[in-house]
Amino acid sequence: MAIKRRFAYIQFSFLLGLALTIVPFSGSFGSLNPQWLVLVVAYWGIYLPERAGIITAWFWGLFLDVALGTHMGLHALSLALVSYMTVILYLRLRMYPLWQQMFFIWLLAGLDKLVTFQLMNVFMPMEVDWHYWMSTLTTALIWPLILVMFKWYRHKRQF
Repeated sequence: MAIKRRFAYIQFSFLLGLALTIVPFSGSFGSLNPQWLVLVVAYWGIYLPERAGIITAWFWGLFLDVALGTHMGLHALSLALVSYMTVILYLRLRMYPLWQQMFFIWLLAGLDKLVTFQLMNVFMPMEVDWHYWMSTLTTALIWPLILVMFKWYRHKRQF
């Protein structure tokens, strides 16, 4: 029963991340919308890589592709790469102080944006300005909040 509850909580956190990604900030704050699924993938890749790894990230990336109407596999590949980076480095990342984790999350968010941009550029050439990259900064700044919330719930539920 406890395993089902853990699985349900992990999948619910991915669903919440997907919902927050689909419903962005409005107006001029749209470029500041954090990459919520990157945060969720990174958290579970660092703290429970055996429960939510690369394949889970890939599936939720496919769900994001369907929800946003982008080419199939675009976000799936970028989230799988993010998950791969966290899973292979999870033991080191757990030991890093918070500011180094935030820097790593900023790099992961940048990787996600870069892969997404390059793949979208193959299908339809586009130009981006510095606003495109602003979400990487807000993603890194929100990392401590995500860390505290998820750890609090995990310790409360003891898993």
